[in-house]
Amino acid sequence: MQERLSTYRGVRIDDTAEWRLVIHISDCGMSAYLKNLENPLEQLITLFDEEWPRDEKSLLSHIEQMVYDHPQIMDDFSTEIVICTPRTVWAPAEICMDEDLSVASFRRVFDVDDEDVMVDVGARVGVMYSLVPGLSAFLRRTLSGVRISSHQNVMFRRFSSRGGELPCLFVNIRKGEADYILLDDRKLQLAVTHPWHDPMDIAYTVFNIMDVYSLPKDATQVSLSGEREPKQFLLKQLREQVAYVMLTMVPTAVADQEIPLAAAFALTK
Repeated sequence: MQERLSTYRGVRIDDTAEWRLVIHISDCGMSAYLKNLENPLEQLITLFDEEWPRDEKSLLSHIEQMVYDHPQIMDDFSTEIVICTPRTVWAPAEICMDEDLSVASFRRVFDVDDEDVMVDVGARVGVMYSLVPGLSAFLRRTLSGVRISSHQNVMFRRFSSRGGELPCLFVNIRKGEADYILLDDRKLQLAVTHPWHDPMDIAYTVFNIMDVYSLPKDATQVSLSGEREPKQFLLKQLREQVAYVMLTMVPTAVADQEIPLAAAFALTK
């Protein structure tokens, strides 16, 4: 507790309008970052970065306590909260824009209460998602007016802005989970999160996706990001069978800091 309080007290912000705040929440931790919008050379500030064991029963209380311990995140920043969860369902935008239809669609896949379903809507597609019961209501009460996004959608928005002649499978490796986002001509074909225990689990998933979507190994790009050791292992393994395997370009301003990729994209958009 003392370490978190010391970090909070050490941050002084004169004008909140000059800063972007991004809060990243997952089932195994929560972090918050500030980036100066006026001065791109200003050092990124980490307000806190806390980890905890995966346990749904205590997850909401962990998140609540982090907010109460760091009241600065309730200041009037330009704020985006990134919810990192495998419980996601993608659908056409017209479904996601209909509250009743989107909730009903999500509940066909996941057993959650109506009020726990969150929705992002884009021009063509949208995503419905949920992390833990009670989270949506808590965020509306304590951090009203902020933008809330699915981590998959944050990555999709950034990846889809990058042109490319080949279909591209983006693989983002996190502790115990990996995100897979497949784009063809900038159009979303797949966005999903799966657990992994061994890097070969990720390799198997990559080849399974390529098989299901009939992606030729000599005309498909695989782009890797995330945890260093499994990423380097997969870079070598996949190159034995896939012609185009590379590392994902990450924002220069955060490239040397260990922050979640979705949070980095939200900070630098």
